[in-house]
Amino acid sequence: MNRELLALFVHDVKNQLGVLEAELSLLEADPDRPRAHRAHQHCSQLRQRLIAYLTLYGSADKALFAQCVDESPQGFLQQLLRVDSRPDGAPLRLADCATAPPFWYFDARLVLLAMEAALHNAWRFARSDVCLDAALHDDFLVFSVEDDGLGLGASDPSSRSSTGLGMELCAAVARAHHNGPRQGRVSLAARPQGGGTRFEIWLP
Repeated sequence: MNRELLALFVHDVKNQLGVLEAELSLLEADPDRPRAHRAHQHCSQLRQRLIAYLTLYGSADKALFAQCVDESPQGFLQQLLRVDSRPDGAPLRLADCATAPPFWYFDARLVLLAMEAALHNAWRFARSDVCLDAALHDDFLVFSVEDDGLGLGASDPSSRSSTGLGMELCAAVARAHHNGPRQGRVSLAARPQGGGTRFEIWLP
């Protein structure tokens, strides 16, 4: 991880801790269950950022290693539907996964980190819909996250505090998966229909 990305990450975490400190200060002055729930969610999101950072930091001088076992892609996405860092009211649904294979070999722990990062990015932009899907393309398992936001290039009010850590993590996770000469990859593109953005992670 280069020094610029590390500095941005530290600045981002400092900002997030400041927000959490303010939330806890308000909660101390006026205990309130919904406010406590929001603070708990913020802690969960911050924990995910720290896990992502440690994952990248630990692989800074060597390739990230994926421990692949057979997993159910649809079962994996069902787990994502229950992710504990999902913000209140954030949209999330599962597509029919019609072409998903019944099982695939991948490191669910690493891919979960990547997909959570993609989900939080989608929730930042989505207006009313975020959709998870899994499909088989060219002998790759492809997990995708689609949102109905304004699409690539739209103004992001939180961009000043964004580190780019999410896509760095996703790319590292994808590269850790390989099958012979084929290696995993990620892509971010305009959603095919209705505007918005589509994130994909391809696993060989």
